[in-house]
Amino acid sequence: MVRSGHPVQMKARVRELRGTAELLAAEDLQFLVWGGSERDIFPRDAMRALEHIGGLVAGAFSSDAGELVGLVVGLPTAQSHVQHSHLLAVHPAWRGTGLAVKLKQFQAEWGRERGITQIEWTYDPLRAINAQLNIHRLGAFATTYIDDFYGEMGGINAGIASDRLVAVWTPGSLPARPPQDAELPAINDPRTGDWRPGAEEAPAVLLHIPADLPGLLDEHPEQAVTWRQQTRGAFHALFGRGYRVCDFRRGAQPAYVLTAG
Repeated sequence: MVRSGHPVQMKARVRELRGTAELLAAEDLQFLVWGGSERDIFPRDAMRALEHIGGLVAGAFSSDAGELVGLVVGLPTAQSHVQHSHLLAVHPAWRGTGLAVKLKQFQAEWGRERGITQIEWTYDPLRAINAQLNIHRLGAFATTYIDDFYGEMGGINAGIASDRLVAVWTPGSLPARPPQDAELPAINDPRTGDWRPGAEEAPAVLLHIPADLPGLLDEHPEQAVTWRQQTRGAFHALFGRGYRVCDFRRGAQPAYVLTAG
Protein backbone atom coordinates (compact mmCIF):
# COMPACT_ATOMS: atom_id res chain seq x y z
CA MET A 1 0.00 0.00 0.00
CA VAL A 2 1.29 3.47 -0.86
CA ARG A 3 2.20 5.33 2.31
CA SER A 4 0.35 8.48 3.29
CA GLY A 5 3.57 10.35 4.07
CA HIS A 6 4.79 13.07 1.74
CA PRO A 7 5.78 11.18 -1.44
CA VAL A 8 8.34 13.77 -2.50
CA GLN A 9 10.61 12.19 0.14
CA MET A 10 10.09 8.74 -1.34
CA LYS A 11 11.99 7.22 -4.22
CA ALA A 12 10.98 5.00 -7.10
CA ARG A 13 12.87 2.80 -9.52
CA VAL A 14 11.76 2.49 -13.15
CA ARG A 15 12.17 -0.74 -15.10
CA GLU A 16 10.34 -2.92 -17.60
CA LEU A 17 7.51 -5.00 -16.14
CA ARG A 18 7.99 -8.72 -15.59
CA GLY A 19 5.35 -11.42 -15.28
CA THR A 20 1.58 -11.63 -14.98
CA ALA A 21 1.38 -10.21 -11.45
CA GLU A 22 3.01 -6.94 -12.52
CA LEU A 23 0.79 -6.68 -15.60
CA LEU A 24 -2.26 -7.14 -13.36
CA ALA A 25 -0.93 -4.38 -11.12
CA ALA A 26 -0.63 -2.21 -14.23
CA GLU A 27 -4.32 -2.77 -14.95
CA ASP A 28 -5.21 -1.84 -11.36
CA LEU A 29 -3.16 1.35 -11.59
CA GLN A 30 -5.00 2.41 -14.74
CA PHE A 31 -8.38 1.92 -13.04
CA LEU A 32 -7.16 3.97 -10.07
CA VAL A 33 -5.91 6.83 -12.25
CA TRP A 34 -8.66 7.04 -14.88
CA GLY A 35 -11.67 5.17 -13.53
CA GLY A 36 -14.16 3.90 -16.09
CA SER A 37 -14.62 0.28 -17.12
CA GLU A 38 -12.51 -2.48 -18.62
CA ARG A 39 -13.10 -0.86 -22.01
CA ASP A 40 -11.14 2.20 -20.87
CA ILE A 41 -7.81 0.55 -20.02
CA PHE A 42 -4.96 -1.10 -21.91
CA PRO A 43 -5.36 -4.75 -20.79
CA ARG A 44 -2.67 -7.12 -19.58
CA ASP A 45 -2.91 -9.46 -22.58
CA ALA A 46 -2.26 -6.53 -24.92
CA MET A 47 0.65 -5.41 -22.74
CA ARG A 48 2.10 -8.92 -22.85
CA ALA A 49 1.77 -9.05 -26.64
CA LEU A 50 3.34 -5.62 -26.92
CA GLU A 51 6.35 -6.69 -24.88
CA HIS A 52 6.72 -9.71 -27.16
CA ILE A 53 6.88 -7.65 -30.37
CA GLY A 54 9.36 -5.10 -29.06
CA GLY A 55 7.19 -2.45 -27.44
CA LEU A 56 7.80 -0.80 -24.09
CA VAL A 57 5.85 -1.66 -20.94
CA ALA A 58 7.64 -0.12 -17.96
CA GLY A 59 6.70 0.84 -14.45
CA ALA A 60 7.92 2.84 -11.49
CA PHE A 61 8.15 0.85 -8.26
CA SER A 62 8.31 2.50 -4.84
CA SER A 63 11.66 1.85 -3.21
CA ASP A 64 10.15 1.14 0.21
CA ALA A 65 7.31 -1.28 -0.60
CA GLY A 66 8.07 -2.23 -4.19
CA GLU A 67 4.57 -1.24 -5.31
CA LEU A 68 3.77 -0.13 -8.83
CA VAL A 69 3.15 3.64 -8.71
CA GLY A 70 3.73 4.64 -12.34
CA LEU A 71 3.31 3.15 -15.81
CA VAL A 72 4.43 4.04 -19.33
CA VAL A 73 3.53 2.10 -22.48
CA GLY A 74 5.11 2.68 -25.90
CA LEU A 75 4.12 1.09 -29.22
CA PRO A 76 6.25 0.53 -32.33
CA THR A 77 5.24 2.46 -35.45
CA ALA A 78 5.77 2.07 -39.20
CA GLN A 79 8.83 4.33 -38.80
CA SER A 80 11.56 2.51 -36.89
CA HIS A 81 12.90 5.73 -35.34
CA VAL A 82 9.46 6.77 -34.00
CA GLN A 83 7.61 5.31 -31.02
CA HIS A 84 3.98 6.02 -30.14
CA SER A 85 3.59 6.51 -26.39
CA HIS A 86 0.15 5.10 -25.70
CA LEU A 87 -0.20 5.94 -22.02
CA LEU A 88 1.46 7.43 -18.96
CA ALA A 89 -0.10 6.86 -15.54
CA VAL A 90 1.03 8.09 -12.13
CA HIS A 91 -0.50 7.03 -8.81
CA PRO A 92 -2.45 9.98 -7.32
CA ALA A 93 -0.25 9.97 -4.20
CA TRP A 94 2.83 10.50 -6.37
CA ARG A 95 1.61 13.41 -8.47
CA GLY A 96 3.78 16.49 -8.25
CA THR A 97 6.89 14.49 -7.34
CA GLY A 98 8.55 14.45 -10.76
CA LEU A 99 7.70 10.80 -11.33
CA ALA A 100 6.06 11.49 -14.70
CA VAL A 101 9.26 13.11 -15.96
CA LYS A 102 11.28 10.18 -14.63
CA LEU A 103 9.08 7.73 -16.57
CA LYS A 104 9.46 9.76 -19.76
CA GLN A 105 13.22 9.95 -19.29
CA PHE A 106 13.34 6.18 -18.94
CA GLN A 107 11.27 5.86 -22.11
CA ALA A 108 13.64 8.19 -23.97
CA GLU A 109 16.74 6.27 -22.87
CA TRP A 110 15.10 2.91 -23.64
CA GLY A 111 14.28 4.20 -27.09
CA ARG A 112 17.72 5.71 -27.70
CA GLU A 113 19.32 2.32 -27.11
CA ARG A 114 17.07 0.94 -29.88
CA GLY A 115 17.50 3.71 -32.43
CA ILE A 116 14.29 5.56 -31.50
CA THR A 117 14.85 9.32 -31.74
CA GLN A 118 11.27 10.61 -31.71
CA ILE A 119 8.35 9.83 -29.42
CA GLU A 120 4.79 10.89 -30.18
CA TRP A 121 1.60 10.67 -28.16
CA THR A 122 -1.88 12.13 -27.91
CA TYR A 123 -3.30 13.96 -24.92
CA ASP A 124 -6.31 16.09 -23.99
CA PRO A 125 -5.30 19.69 -24.80
CA LEU A 126 -7.63 21.11 -22.14
CA ARG A 127 -5.86 19.42 -19.21
CA ALA A 128 -3.40 22.02 -17.97
CA ILE A 129 -1.33 19.61 -15.88
CA ASN A 130 -0.67 17.44 -18.94
CA ALA A 131 0.12 20.45 -21.14
CA GLN A 132 2.62 21.68 -18.55
CA LEU A 133 4.40 18.32 -18.55
CA ASN A 134 4.28 17.54 -22.25
CA ILE A 135 4.89 20.93 -23.80
CA HIS A 136 6.69 23.07 -21.23
CA ARG A 137 8.75 20.60 -19.19
CA LEU A 138 9.57 17.93 -21.77
CA GLY A 139 9.69 20.30 -24.73
CA ALA A 140 7.35 18.52 -27.12
CA PHE A 141 5.63 20.51 -29.86
CA ALA A 142 2.31 20.01 -31.66
CA THR A 143 0.94 20.77 -35.12
CA THR A 144 -1.89 18.22 -35.28
CA TYR A 145 -5.32 18.26 -33.63
CA ILE A 146 -7.70 15.30 -33.88
CA ASP A 147 -11.43 15.63 -33.17
CA ASP A 148 -12.99 12.99 -30.86
CA PHE A 149 -10.00 10.66 -31.25
CA TYR A 150 -11.31 7.81 -29.08
CA GLY A 151 -15.04 8.45 -29.36
CA GLU A 152 -17.13 8.37 -26.19
CA MET A 153 -15.08 7.53 -23.11
CA GLY A 154 -15.76 6.79 -19.45
CA GLY A 155 -14.10 7.60 -16.15
CA ILE A 156 -12.41 10.99 -15.93
CA ASN A 157 -12.91 11.47 -19.68
CA ALA A 158 -16.69 11.10 -19.61
CA GLY A 159 -19.00 13.90 -20.67
CA ILE A 160 -16.82 15.58 -23.28
CA ALA A 161 -15.55 14.74 -26.77
CA SER A 162 -12.16 13.00 -26.70
CA ASP A 163 -10.28 15.57 -28.81
CA ARG A 164 -6.52 15.15 -28.72
CA LEU A 165 -3.35 17.05 -29.56
CA VAL A 166 -0.49 15.03 -31.02
CA ALA A 167 2.67 15.81 -29.03
CA VAL A 168 5.96 15.26 -30.87
CA TRP A 169 9.04 14.91 -28.67
CA THR A 170 12.67 14.71 -29.69
CA PRO A 171 14.43 14.03 -26.38
CA GLY A 172 17.26 16.45 -25.72
CA SER A 173 15.88 19.10 -28.08
CA LEU A 174 13.66 22.10 -27.33
CA PRO A 175 11.61 24.02 -29.91
CA ALA A 176 12.27 27.74 -30.33
CA ARG A 177 10.14 29.67 -27.83
CA PRO A 178 9.34 33.29 -27.05
CA PRO A 179 10.59 34.40 -23.60
CA GLN A 180 8.26 33.38 -20.78
CA ASP A 181 7.63 37.02 -19.87
CA ALA A 182 6.96 38.16 -23.44
CA GLU A 183 3.58 39.86 -23.82
CA LEU A 184 1.63 38.03 -26.51
CA PRO A 185 -1.86 38.60 -27.89
CA ALA A 186 -4.55 36.10 -26.93
CA ILE A 187 -6.87 34.80 -29.63
CA ASN A 188 -9.57 33.63 -27.20
CA ASP A 189 -11.24 34.80 -24.02
CA PRO A 190 -9.37 33.43 -20.95
CA ARG A 191 -12.66 33.27 -18.99
CA THR A 192 -14.90 31.47 -21.49
CA GLY A 193 -12.66 30.19 -24.27
CA ASP A 194 -14.61 32.17 -26.89
CA TRP A 195 -12.49 32.40 -29.99
CA ARG A 196 -12.43 35.31 -32.39
CA PRO A 197 -11.85 34.05 -35.96
CA GLY A 198 -9.33 36.21 -37.76
CA ALA A 199 -7.44 37.18 -34.60
CA GLU A 200 -4.53 34.89 -35.45
CA GLU A 201 -2.22 37.37 -37.19
CA ALA A 202 0.75 37.88 -34.86
CA PRO A 203 4.03 35.92 -35.09
CA ALA A 204 3.25 34.39 -31.68
CA VAL A 205 -0.11 34.11 -29.90
CA LEU A 206 -1.68 32.69 -26.75
CA LEU A 207 -4.52 30.17 -26.80
CA HIS A 208 -6.13 29.92 -23.37
CA ILE A 209 -7.55 26.76 -21.81
CA PRO A 210 -9.48 26.30 -18.54
CA ALA A 211 -7.45 26.26 -15.35
CA ASP A 212 -9.35 23.24 -14.01
CA LEU A 213 -11.05 21.03 -16.59
CA PRO A 214 -11.93 18.27 -14.06
CA GLY A 215 -13.66 20.86 -11.88
CA LEU A 216 -15.63 22.20 -14.84
CA LEU A 217 -16.72 18.70 -15.82
CA ASP A 218 -17.96 18.09 -12.28
CA GLU A 219 -19.67 21.42 -11.64
CA HIS A 220 -20.35 23.07 -15.02
CA PRO A 221 -20.16 20.42 -17.75
CA GLU A 222 -21.80 22.70 -20.30
CA GLN A 223 -18.91 25.15 -19.89
CA ALA A 224 -16.40 22.34 -20.43
CA VAL A 225 -18.17 21.43 -23.68
CA THR A 226 -18.06 25.08 -24.80
CA TRP A 227 -14.33 25.24 -24.10
CA ARG A 228 -13.84 22.11 -26.18
CA GLN A 229 -15.81 23.49 -29.12
CA GLN A 230 -14.14 26.90 -29.05
CA THR A 231 -10.57 25.65 -28.69
CA ARG A 232 -11.16 22.98 -31.33
CA GLY A 233 -11.97 25.67 -33.88
CA ALA A 234 -9.03 27.80 -32.79
CA PHE A 235 -6.49 24.96 -32.98
CA HIS A 236 -7.66 23.95 -36.45
CA ALA A 237 -7.49 27.54 -37.67
CA LEU A 238 -4.02 28.11 -36.23
CA PHE A 239 -2.55 24.85 -37.48
CA GLY A 240 -4.09 25.51 -40.89
CA ARG A 241 -2.15 28.79 -41.03
CA GLY A 242 1.14 27.13 -40.15
CA TYR A 243 1.30 27.81 -36.41
CA ARG A 244 2.74 25.26 -34.00
CA VAL A 245 2.42 24.77 -30.25
CA CYS A 246 5.87 25.43 -28.80
CA ASP A 247 5.27 26.22 -25.12
CA PHE A 248 2.71 26.36 -22.33
CA ARG A 249 2.20 28.94 -19.59
CA ARG A 250 0.67 27.81 -16.31
CA GLY A 251 -1.16 30.08 -13.88
CA ALA A 252 -4.61 31.46 -13.19
CA GLN A 253 -5.20 31.85 -16.94
CA PRO A 254 -3.18 29.02 -18.52
CA ALA A 255 -2.41 29.23 -22.21
CA TYR A 256 -0.54 27.56 -25.03
CA VAL A 257 2.07 29.56 -26.89
CA LEU A 258 1.90 29.12 -30.66
CA THR A 259 4.34 30.55 -33.18
CA ALA A 260 3.90 31.04 -36.91
CA GLY A 261 6.10 29.39 -39.50
